[in-house]
Amino acid sequence: MVAFAKPGGLAPMLIAIDGIDGAGKTTLAESLARLLERRDPLLEKEPTENSEWGRRLRLSAEIGRLSREKELEYFHKDRLHHLKTVIVPAMNSGRIVILDRYVDSTLAYQSSTLKEAENLYQKFLPEIVVPDVTLILDCPAEVGLKRIADSRNGNSTFEVKDTLKLAQEIYGSRKGANYVHIDSQGTKEETLRLAVEVLRSKFRKLRSVLPAVSKARGKGNLSNSGNSLSRGVVSA
Repeated sequence: MVAFAKPGGLAPMLIAIDGIDGAGKTTLAESLARLLERRDPLLEKEPTENSEWGRRLRLSAEIGRLSREKELEYFHKDRLHHLKTVIVPAMNSGRIVILDRYVDSTLAYQSSTLKEAENLYQKFLPEIVVPDVTLILDCPAEVGLKRIADSRNGNSTFEVKDTLKLAQEIYGSRKGANYVHIDSQGTKEETLRLAVEVLRSKFRKLRSVLPAVSKARGKGNLSNSGNSLSRGVVSA
């Protein structure tokens, strides 16, 4: 595990946001970055545009998917380059890094079974930085595809119903102390409120810089199940 410097007492963090296409990852990542602006967070996205592997993957989303073997190779090489050149230096300077997609995206889209996904994770684990928290946005494929259709013309080569259904199944299987699943079928405001509630609950150090988000009238209900998390949030 990488040891990070803490200049001026600032504790770095890595927050990963994952889920199928149309789940609301980018919207949530951008909203969290705005709320955390006092800490000057770094907002990043994978695959990146800063490596030859990331650029090839982005192009493949438009013109046709690569072989599974090539996708795995390119995603991993792009991620290692991203870690070395951007993420680790930012964390060494004490910054909060918010990632729109990370390793779980590779597991979800390049695996064919739950067992294969877990085996891949164990293979990648020695070379990656494990996030302080991974927020998995749970969203059915049908909802994701409708959002995509409503927001832009055309789908990428990854945005196919069967592909998203398998990806959602794999995302749903991801468990561990740093995983939290959030129901993102509601409004973007509700998803943001749930995510902020999770972060404030799990990390005391964020409470002074991450303001709580008011619950809109009639939107969701707080549970009284012995913890501070709302319905729609499942700690894995």
